[in-house]
Amino acid sequence: MLSNVTSLPKEPPRFFKRGPSTLARLTFFGVASFALMFIDAKFQTLEFVRKSIATVVYPVQQLALLPGAAIESTQAFFETRDALRTENEELRRQLLDNAQMEQASRAAQLDAQRWRALAGATQTLTVKSQTSRVLYLGRDPYSQKFFIDRSVSQSFSPGSAVIDGSGLLGQLTRVHPLIAEVTLITDKESVVPIRIERNGVRAILRGRGPLSAPELSFVAANADLVEGDVALSSSIDGMFPANIRVCRVGKITRARENDFAKIECLPFAGVASAEDVLVLDRPAEIPPRPVEEAAAKTAVKRKGS
Repeated sequence: MLSNVTSLPKEPPRFFKRGPSTLARLTFFGVASFALMFIDAKFQTLEFVRKSIATVVYPVQQLALLPGAAIESTQAFFETRDALRTENEELRRQLLDNAQMEQASRAAQLDAQRWRALAGATQTLTVKSQTSRVLYLGRDPYSQKFFIDRSVSQSFSPGSAVIDGSGLLGQLTRVHPLIAEVTLITDKESVVPIRIERNGVRAILRGRGPLSAPELSFVAANADLVEGDVALSSSIDGMFPANIRVCRVGKITRARENDFAKIECLPFAGVASAEDVLVLDRPAEIPPRPVEEAAAKTAVKRKGS
């Protein structure tokens, strides 16, 4: 049995035979590398190989870069969306602020225009006036009335004329401690003595309610009136101060079978939009009618006899 062991070959099998040493292989490949580098730098012999390898490897490189590019694109998308959302919110807020400023400026301009118009109206009047502001409309939609503010120091009297910067609105009908009721010239119960500025023709303006224009009553069909004539307030009966712009003559209808013309008028004042108003003092009381005095004397004489 020992003889069999000693008879085994001392050299390893040919399959496991070792090649050149590690140092030899390192030296060989190092020299080959330097030689290839020198040849390529001198004669550009490997340029085609590099291009071919780059062409083959390019799709692989792009495929390897796809996850990173996708992550970067997703991150950029969300960052851009958040930035746009923040910017839109800021722009929306600025737009609202600008709209509020514009509305406030426009309201201030309108207030200034109304006050300038009221100031201009007071310069043309010979009676004293007091300023007030419209609070709210009357509850009855068919009555043309609204209520104005009244401070403690203001002395309003029923029957006083109320105007805005354009013309006559109406007159006070009720006075309360803190408010006063104004009946507009378009109300069915309103009666305003007027005269035509162009020729002095006198007439009575009567309101017809919210759905109809006021009319001049009992004007002869042959009266010298044309569309566009300006009607001013008349001081007859001491109801209103004289020479306040009341209305403009509108449509005139004359019929042969009627002795009176139908004359519609357009108020100058903002009967549906007034905000700031002037309350005028009532004109001085006019002396009583002479006819009434004569009638009273006759009645006294009859009683005495």
